[in-house]
Amino acid sequence: MKKVKDWLLKDLWLKVVSILLAIVIWFVWIQIENPTIPKDFSGVKVSIINQSELNPDKKVWEILNNSDTVRVTVTAPKTVINGLTADDIIAEADASKMTDNEIPITLRLAGDVTYDSLKPNHDTVSLSIEDRARKYVRITRNVTGEVAENYKYNGVTMDLNMIEITGRKSEIEQVSYGQVDIDIDGISESLSANIEIELYDKSNHLLNLSSVTKQSGYVHVDVNVLETKKVPIYASKTGEPAEGYLYAKNISISPEVIVLAGTAADLQNISRVNITEPVDISKAEGNVTQSIDITPYIPENLIFENDDFDGLVDVTVYVEEEQTREFSFLSSDVSLVNAPDDCDLSIEFQNITASLSGLASDLEGISVDSIGKTVDVAEWMDDSGYVELEEGTYHMPVTLGVSSSVKLASKPVVTVVVKK
Repeated sequence: MKKVKDWLLKDLWLKVVSILLAIVIWFVWIQIENPTIPKDFSGVKVSIINQSELNPDKKVWEILNNSDTVRVTVTAPKTVINGLTADDIIAEADASKMTDNEIPITLRLAGDVTYDSLKPNHDTVSLSIEDRARKYVRITRNVTGEVAENYKYNGVTMDLNMIEITGRKSEIEQVSYGQVDIDIDGISESLSANIEIELYDKSNHLLNLSSVTKQSGYVHVDVNVLETKKVPIYASKTGEPAEGYLYAKNISISPEVIVLAGTAADLQNISRVNITEPVDISKAEGNVTQSIDITPYIPENLIFENDDFDGLVDVTVYVEEEQTREFSFLSSDVSLVNAPDDCDLSIEFQNITASLSGLASDLEGISVDSIGKTVDVAEWMDDSGYVELEEGTYHMPVTLGVSSSVKLASKPVVTVVVKK
């Protein structure tokens, strides 16, 4: 033991100096090979903890000036700095320590890491705190555009008409209503979609409110689109006009064509609209117009394309005063037909007058030279009870070749001479 003690005490000062020198040399080497250096890390997010202290059921807060994001200067050995990222820096603001709406920021590094210091570019998170408010607002729809040609927009249904919104009282008070924008331009089929709800003030200005949350951010809408088809309308008449008047063979309908909307399958089943209730022109002395509701004649699964059309059409049956016109011609213009072979028949010369009556349009198309004028001898013999003709003179009616719409006041008669 004495030898060891003597060895330790011998040249003690040299041993102490050696140890100190070794420490200095190690420290210098460390500083040269792994120096302590600072480095800035930007975009470090500050987490607010103990938020229940802010009374979130009654209060709404907003972080001011992005104070929940800091730039941190980390001073640590180079080997530590080289392995760090912003994600390794834990920044927290404890709401229980808030003073005058300022929450101090605390910093630390994740894991067991050696460092000298952590310094943020600012020390607190600044809050704006306000009473929480809530209310219900109605949801309106704003439909824009036009569906494709030959299609009809038939409305939209939404699964929500009201939503609850919550947030900062000053912002909630700005909200007047919610709106969904539905663009139907060019579509040719029904569609379903979820559309975002936008908030507007009473002056119809779009709002962008950071604190306001909606019960639902979207509304499910169903847009109904139908095909269309043009369909003619038909009507009829009943009865006869007053004496001296005639049905003018013309019925007008206004509108004469309507556009119906429905599914393609339903539209295939209709090609015209028939008004089964005829217009009565009994004893009429002029045109008869009747307003008729065609809605009962439209299948229930079809609708009018024009929403403003009330289903009423005007049906006009035209009635004109009967016109009379006299025609004169010579007996030489009359032909004898179906005469017996054993007789020689001739017509005595005379001027003949025929009185025709009917619609002015029918009479205007008649020319005395263009109509046939005949005496059917065989027909007259049958009507008169003759089996054969004896020599002599007979009075036979002339048949004029006019349409059935023109009436003869009386058939003109010619004198026929028969010779054996």
